[in-house]
Amino acid sequence: MRVRAARALIGGAFVGPVVIEVAAGRIGRIRPATGEESVDHDVVDGVVTAGLLDLQVNGSFGIDVAGADESGWRTLLTGLATRGVTGIEPTVITAPLPDTVAALERIGRARDAFADEPVTRILGAHLEGPFLSPARKGAHRAEHMLVPERPHLDTLLARPAAREALRTVTLAPELPGALDATRRLTGEGYVVAVGHSDATAAQVHAAGDAGATMTTHVFNAQRPLKPREPGVPGAVLADDRFFVGTIIDGQHLDPRVVSLVLASAGRRTVGVTDAIVTAGLDAGHWLDFGGQPVANDEHGLGRRRDGTIAGAGIVLDEGVRRMIGAGIDPAAVLTACTETAARSLGRTDIGHVAEGAVADLVQWDAGWHPAQVWIGGRALSVTTR
Repeated sequence: MRVRAARALIGGAFVGPVVIEVAAGRIGRIRPATGEESVDHDVVDGVVTAGLLDLQVNGSFGIDVAGADESGWRTLLTGLATRGVTGIEPTVITAPLPDTVAALERIGRARDAFADEPVTRILGAHLEGPFLSPARKGAHRAEHMLVPERPHLDTLLARPAAREALRTVTLAPELPGALDATRRLTGEGYVVAVGHSDATAAQVHAAGDAGATMTTHVFNAQRPLKPREPGVPGAVLADDRFFVGTIIDGQHLDPRVVSLVLASAGRRTVGVTDAIVTAGLDAGHWLDFGGQPVANDEHGLGRRRDGTIAGAGIVLDEGVRRMIGAGIDPAAVLTACTETAARSLGRTDIGHVAEGAVADLVQWDAGWHPAQVWIGGRALSVTTR
C-alpha cells in the first residue's frame, strides 16, 4: 500500500506532500512526493495522521468496558475504529476490588481475542479507582474506595491475567501508602497517574519522585490551582516529569483552558475523552454506569440524575473537531491525541507516522472527519457523517 498525502502529521508538525509506503502492516518508508506518482496511491489529497489513541475510555455506544461481553467488545472496538480511534485504554472506575479484578481479566481476554482483527487496539487497562480521594470523588462511589496499602495491591495483582492486562493506575498521592504503592507499581512497569486527588503541589511532586508520570483529567476532580497553593494542576503543569491528561470535549474544560494547558505543558499534553457508556448516543438515553444511572445532556456530557458530571458522551474524533473549531492549532490537538499519547505509554510503534511504526492511519477530510482509516495497513469502511 502507498498513501500520497498532501500533508502528514510527523513529529508534531504537518509536512508534505509525502508518500507513505506500507508493507506487512507497518510503515516501511516515508518520502517526499514528486508530483509524478501514479494514480494507484490510496490517497491523493487530504491530511494523514496516526490513528487517535484515547487513554481514558470507560465505554461508548451503549457498552461499558467493565462488563462487556464479546459482542459488546466488537460493537465498541469496531465503532471506535471507524471514528479514527485506533487504540484505547479501557478504563475501569471504582468498584469492589473483586469486581475490578474480574473486569481486568475480561479486558485482557478481549485484547487477545481481537488482537489480529482490524479494530481498535486494546493497549492495556486503565484502573481509575479504587485508590482515590473521597474528597475528590466526582461520580465515583466513595463506599468502594480504598487506600493503596500493600494488602489491597496484593489482591489487585495476585491473579496473573489481571496483572498482565493492567497498564495504568490512577491514584491520589496523599493517601496512606500511596508513595510506596507508586514505587511498587512503577517498578513493575505500570504507569501511575495522579488523579481524583486533594493533594498539595508538594505531595504531587513527591509522587513524581516516586515514579508517577501521568495526570488523570487535569483540573477535574482535584485540588484546584490557587495563587499560593498550585494544587494538582499547577504541580503537573510545572513539572516536566508529568504527562497531562486533558479532556477535550469542550465541556469538562473550556477550550480556553485546554489552550492554557497546551501553552504550558506543550507536547506533554495528552488529549482524552473520559468517554462513558453513553458516548456516541443521543441525549436522554439512560443507562447504568458504575452502579448508577447516567445519560447525555444536550451538550454531549454524561450526567447523573442529580446533575453530577459522570464523563464525556462523545468519541475522540468529535473532541478533535471541537478543539479545532474553538481555534486551537490542529497540529497541536492531533499531536496530543496521537504522538504524545503514545509517548506517555512508552510506545514508539503506535501513534506515530514514522518508519517502522504500525500502519494505523487516518485520512481527515476538510471538516476534520475521518475519511479513511487503516488498521495495520488494512482499510476500514468509514461512513461519512
